[in-house]
Amino acid sequence: MRMAVGAAAGEGAAQSPGPAAVSLGLSVAVVSSLVNGSTFVLQKKGIVRARGRGTSYLTDIVWWSGTIAMALGQIGNFLAYTAVPTVLVTPLGALGVPFGSILASYLLKEKLNILGKLGCLLSCAGSVVLIIHSPKSESVTTQAELEEKLTNPGTLFFY
Repeated sequence: MRMAVGAAAGEGAAQSPGPAAVSLGLSVAVVSSLVNGSTFVLQKKGIVRARGRGTSYLTDIVWWSGTIAMALGQIGNFLAYTAVPTVLVTPLGALGVPFGSILASYLLKEKLNILGKLGCLLSCAGSVVLIIHSPKSESVTTQAELEEKLTNPGTLFFY
């Protein structure tokens, strides 16, 4: 049973998410990015704690909390991708890097030199610039539009 792409979405113009959905989606994306940024720090903290006790890291609750946080962060990221356009969610994934770096300097007592701080600042600034200047996304509503996009020379060259 074959159904046209536009049949489920209605044959009208492409619908963009409302302001509330965009705010919620961006909030979920930021929180999931921060959770993802903390996962490796928590896992390393668990490994260091287990090594200090002479046990396996698999028995450490901090390591498991980092692993569970990774799964929850990825679920949140997936939910954010379903709520708002990809071009808005993807740059927010980079916010996990500065958050993880700052968290590592506190929890793991690692030193963040001036270049590391500058990199964190540039990562945050880059995310904001990409989101502010993101292009409007176009939704494909019919099979003909999908075929047209797939046979575009730019798309064919990319693949």
